[in-house]
Amino acid sequence: MLENEKVGRPLIAVAPNADFAVGTVLKDTYRIVRPLAEGGCGDVYLAAHTRLPGAFAVKVLRAGLKRDREALARFRQEAEITSTLRHPHIVQVFDFDVTDGGVHYLVMELLEGVSLADLVRSGAPFDPRRALNIVEQIAQALQAAHERGVVHRDLKPENVMLLSAGGAEDFVKVLDFGISQASWRTRLTDNDRVSGTPQYMAPEQAQGLREQIDHRTDQFSLAAIAYTLFTGHEPFSGDNPIAVLYQVVHHEPPAPVEANPALAGAVGDVIVRGLSKQSADRFADVLEFAAALRAAVDATTGTQPSAGPEAALPGEAATSMAAMEAEAIAVPPGRETKRLIRRIRRKNAVPRRIVALILAAGLAAFAWFHPKTRGPTRAAWAQASGQAHKVIDRFRQ
Repeated sequence: MLENEKVGRPLIAVAPNADFAVGTVLKDTYRIVRPLAEGGCGDVYLAAHTRLPGAFAVKVLRAGLKRDREALARFRQEAEITSTLRHPHIVQVFDFDVTDGGVHYLVMELLEGVSLADLVRSGAPFDPRRALNIVEQIAQALQAAHERGVVHRDLKPENVMLLSAGGAEDFVKVLDFGISQASWRTRLTDNDRVSGTPQYMAPEQAQGLREQIDHRTDQFSLAAIAYTLFTGHEPFSGDNPIAVLYQVVHHEPPAPVEANPALAGAVGDVIVRGLSKQSADRFADVLEFAAALRAAVDATTGTQPSAGPEAALPGEAATSMAAMEAEAIAVPPGRETKRLIRRIRRKNAVPRRIVALILAAGLAAFAWFHPKTRGPTRAAWAQASGQAHKVIDRFRQ
């Protein structure tokens, strides 16, 4: 999924895996070139297509988790959901399969860039316009997911990659929909276990209130990222996750202007509203949040309001961005989701149809053979059969 383009070697040493040894070809299509990175639930390998040019990232579920039902369900969910979200700012998933050894993997686009988490570790605030550009692109990706009924639920700097694309720096890619919530999918588990990252988790998510989790939950996480970018500090911190979660639910974060005195108050006000404890107090959607943030930045930096991040790019970059946005718009919002819903409904309707056919056959047999009804039933059948033969004879003439 990601590669350090400057040094050209694995980011982290990956434990050997016989199914993914260098030179191994997966399903006659993807040849493993070398390891790239290691994560908590799996490893990432660089792969080449055996018939087409280009490089890919192969994400592998760790062998020790292949019997973990929940881990496997989330891995599969990441593949299924991400493959339906066609947007320039969302990582693409091309394939999902299992090796002969029973190890699941998914094939993704190879991202050559830097994680947003690596950049915020310095503790220095971003230039306001650079921070705005990043936030707007994340908002566009989230809006595309929300229009398809998908809530990310784990938005954080580690799940945002910044690339150089078409001459534009800081081109955003949102990753990892492994714990996302889709309105057209069933729940992974029956428990209400809290999933996410405490520092960027909305209060309703921190309390395990599943029925309250919606697109505004992601807005809270985006506002927390904006807070970090504009101030250089995370809005909530503590010695352990429980302490952080308590702050998320019960405490307001320090005012953005306190964390960064150079920040304009209007910008801080927008971020604070996005961090509201009650989801109803936040903006209507992530695009409205991003638009309010842009208006505040434009007003305080003395620049003319513009339509979006692409307006600030040079000619070629703006053209590239516009082309990619047009490609995303070409896919009608919600089309993939609607197809999945129809497929699920058809699948659920099969048992009902079978039962209805059995009942109809039983009633017909009863009427045909029962002494009190067989006379009228057989007479009606003979009459209907005669009419059918007459119609057929007319067509033959």
